[in-house]
Amino acid sequence: MQERIIQLAIREIHTKGLKFTMAELARQAGMSTKTLYGYFSSKEELISVIIERGVKELQQKEAEIIGRTDIDLTEKLKLLLALVPSGFGSTHIRLWYELKRYYPEQWALVEDCLQNEWEHVRNILERGMAEGTFQRVSIPVFIHMYIGSLEHLVDRQVVEETNMTMADALDAMIEILLHGIAGGGKKEGQQ
Repeated sequence: MQERIIQLAIREIHTKGLKFTMAELARQAGMSTKTLYGYFSSKEELISVIIERGVKELQQKEAEIIGRTDIDLTEKLKLLLALVPSGFGSTHIRLWYELKRYYPEQWALVEDCLQNEWEHVRNILERGMAEGTFQRVSIPVFIHMYIGSLEHLVDRQVVEETNMTMADALDAMIEILLHGIAGGGKKEGQQ
């Protein structure tokens, strides 16, 4: 039953954002609110469990990407930088802003992942620089630029200025970080 509640909560998050209520969730699960609270003591606990699962999923996906032999280092780097938990790439960046603003303890789980999950990216960058695939750059600066850009994407002003999903925003950000804005890039209107 706990798994069913988690899946229902994820579906609610996709349709309503974080504005779902535990009472609505209990109704959908066909149980009383009291029974629901027997599984999760609060909405915050439920959101934390979903985030923790998402982090574990990302770690598994990272290992899969690193182990792939059918793609080059550039593609591995792009895939690593674009990772979000299944289904959450299609969510509007507003959801991430709501999480950051209204659920600071749960957002701290996301930030912890952002600050500490860089070993694979570092290894790919070091290898690519050694092989000449990537230009020599400061890896710590690259990582801080990525983290800062991602955190800025979920700020209120950016959320109000754009109507992007997290996946679209990450793709745009990664394209700029990896290829810049001058020369050699796609011209406006090109695919």
